[in-house]
Amino acid sequence: MIPASYDLKRIIARKAMPFWRADELAGIPQAPVYLFADQERFDSDEVDAIARRIAGEPLRLPHDEVLFEVVDRHPEFCAQVAYVRRTINGVEAFLLLRSRHTSRWTDVQCSAFFRGDGYADVEPNPRMCSSSDKEIYALVASGIVWRALALLSIGPTVTDQPLPRTRRPKLARLGITGWNWRLVDIDLDRICRGTNRGGGSHASPRWHIRRGHWRTLVDERRVFVQPCEVGDRARGGILKDYTVAVGEMA
Repeated sequence: MIPASYDLKRIIARKAMPFWRADELAGIPQAPVYLFADQERFDSDEVDAIARRIAGEPLRLPHDEVLFEVVDRHPEFCAQVAYVRRTINGVEAFLLLRSRHTSRWTDVQCSAFFRGDGYADVEPNPRMCSSSDKEIYALVASGIVWRALALLSIGPTVTDQPLPRTRRPKLARLGITGWNWRLVDIDLDRICRGTNRGGGSHASPRWHIRRGHWRTLVDERRVFVQPCEVGDRARGGILKDYTVAVGEMA
C-alpha cells in the first residue's frame, strides 16, 4: 500500500493554485506522511479517551509540517488527509479527501486552528454550500489531528515503509521529498490497559461530550455519528472536551 498522500504531494507540487488557500499548502510536497490504515480503530472509543486527555494541552507535532492520512471505508472516499503545520500563532490543519472511484481530490474542505486549550476554530471553505457538510468536516478535521496526536503520544509501533524506487524519479523532479512513510499500528488492547486502570474496559467514564465521528455499520453503510453526552454524571464531569467553532462564510 502506498499512501494517497504521495499523489496529493504530486498534485500540489504541480498546480496548487486551484485549491482554496493554496499558498498555505506549499509545505505538502516535503511533509512526512503518517498513515493510519484502520479507520474503525482510529475512530474507536479507546482512542477517543486518550484524545480527550490531551485535547487541553499544547499540541506537540512530530514535525513542523506533517500529513496525517486515515484510510477511509466510506463508499465515496478512500482517504482522509489532514495537512498539519506549526505556525507562529499555533497549529493549523487543512482537510482534503480523495475520491474512491475517480482517484481525484476534493478541494480543501476546511481549515482548523488549534488554540491549545481543547478548542479548534474552524473556517469552512466558502465554496461549500451545505451547512451540514461544514459541521461534519469541521469535526472530521479536528478529530483527525487530536486522535493522531493522541496515538503518537503513547508511543505506538511505528514502522518505516519505503516508497518504491520506480516512483521516486518523477516525484523528485517536482521537488517532492521523503521516500519513507510511517505506518502507525493502533493496539486497542494496549490503549485499554493504559486508560482503564482498575475499572476494566467497560467501566463507566465520567460525563463528557463525545466528538462526532464516522462509523461503518455491519452492512458496510457509512454514517456520521453526531456528538452526544456519554458517561456517568455521578462520577463527575469533563467540561473541557473537543470544542469546534465553525466560522461563517465571508
